[in-house]
Amino acid sequence: MRDMEEVARTLVVGDIHGKLALFNQLLEEMQYRPERDRLVLIGDLVDRGENSRGVVERAIELQSAAPELVTVLRGNHEEMMLDWIKDPEGPQAELWYYNGGIETLRSYATVAGEFTLPVSHYQFLLSLPTWHEDEHAIYVHAALPEGESGEFLHPEDNADSAELLWSRNKHFYAEYRGKTVVFGHTIAGLYFGEREKVWIQDNLIGVDTGAYLFGVLSAVELPSRAVFSVREQSEEAESARNAGDLLLGGGRYLD
Repeated sequence: MRDMEEVARTLVVGDIHGKLALFNQLLEEMQYRPERDRLVLIGDLVDRGENSRGVVERAIELQSAAPELVTVLRGNHEEMMLDWIKDPEGPQAELWYYNGGIETLRSYATVAGEFTLPVSHYQFLLSLPTWHEDEHAIYVHAALPEGESGEFLHPEDNADSAELLWSRNKHFYAEYRGKTVVFGHTIAGLYFGEREKVWIQDNLIGVDTGAYLFGVLSAVELPSRAVFSVREQSEEAESARNAGDLLLGGGRYLD
């Protein structure tokens, strides 16, 4: 086991959503050191962006190179993808297609247009935990489960809760006062923060800055709370940002 005193930083990356080039750019921007830095990917590696297959492959490579220091969480989009794999004709299929599954299918398609998922990718997706914790924070994709009395529950007792993957709980955002929780799932600039900015409160850090929508992928470093962000530069990304402005102005939110 690696001596944890050697770990210099914990770097928590927001929802990547198939944006492999942005992810690689962010790793460079952070000057990520696999032999010393703890890396946490907050979930939603797949869907919407153009290269979900490449992002999954990169995550597998990173985890294989430093298995003690790299944690990849399951997001609701990995959950939808796994549901589709289990039952392509099931009731969840249309939900996945609508929420970016078509782009993921394209990234895994052969020249003949057939979907081919490597066994290693399937096993990796199945293995993803719904939460992680270290000395700095608790990490989940969406939010902590809320108990019947309004208290927030530790994920170790509720690892199968849908709230860990899907929740947008206003009570959680406003009232949570426990150990710092870092989460993704909700694009900060479309809900409670400044556009393209990581949302940082005393006990909560929202690290999803809309890689697929605004072309901005971010990470937070703990314990310093330093923020790293990279921005996609292309006509397509600018169009996406303009579309995001319309969403922001209209008060709507897309998952």
